[in-house]
Amino acid sequence: MIKSMTGYGGCKRIINEREYSVDIRSVNHRYLEINLKMPKEFIKFENEIKNMVSQYICRGKVDIYINFKSFSEKDYRIIPNIGIMKQYLEAISMIRENFSEIQDDFSLSTFIKLPDALVIETEELDVSTVKSELLDCVEEALQNLDKMRKTEGENLKKDILMRLENIKALVSKIEEYSKDLVENYREKLYKRVSEYFDLKNIDENRLMLEITLFADKSDITEELVRLKSHISQFTECLEAGGSIGKKLDFIVQEMNRETNTIGAKATIFEISQCVVSLKDELEKIREQVQNIE
Repeated sequence: MIKSMTGYGGCKRIINEREYSVDIRSVNHRYLEINLKMPKEFIKFENEIKNMVSQYICRGKVDIYINFKSFSEKDYRIIPNIGIMKQYLEAISMIRENFSEIQDDFSLSTFIKLPDALVIETEELDVSTVKSELLDCVEEALQNLDKMRKTEGENLKKDILMRLENIKALVSKIEEYSKDLVENYREKLYKRVSEYFDLKNIDENRLMLEITLFADKSDITEELVRLKSHISQFTECLEAGGSIGKKLDFIVQEMNRETNTIGAKATIFEISQCVVSLKDELEKIREQVQNIE
């Protein structure tokens, strides 16, 4: 089975008054690149998370966003910042002394709303428990991502196979057109020469040399054989599945090379027209292959 490099997987869980949210996005990339954005409390789990990702993904740019909230009273402690509060009171006293006309409506509720009046401290989390809960959530998000990548990969495969059939049909047409190329050229050459000269007075060897040079110049047998071989290799590789994106990309380049050579040797409009259609189909396949892992 082939996989697309583009996908999304997410997971959100609430366990023991703790909420974990994991979002994973992947896009195409030459190599595996993993970017993690998560609370500093979870930095110690970075290597484990990256190892988990590499078990599902071989190539692609992966962005992982992890959010965490705790609703448990045990996980937080609110402490009054006595030093800051004393300085606030001193400042308030000075304001009263200098601006007696200002109405004094200062209350405790107003006081605790002042910046840094209260400090919220996070209690040390149970590492083993939190690690287990977090990695389970990451695992589920990766499974969802993998499922989407496989689905997209199968869609890419169907589209590519359809285009390969179009390419095979075009190659068959080119083969058919190329069969009588030399014979048709010979007939046209003799007809053209006979319009101006008496064939009895023409050196037959010179005409045969001209025909031989044309046959050598326009012969595309080798290119067609190699092109059909590349098509077979591409199909086999596609059916085998796995991490085949780079290999498919290389084969498409070789198919393009042979197609360009056929186009350069084309001496009739029909073959040139087929070559244009071939290159169009190959370009569409190349774009799809860029997104295969």
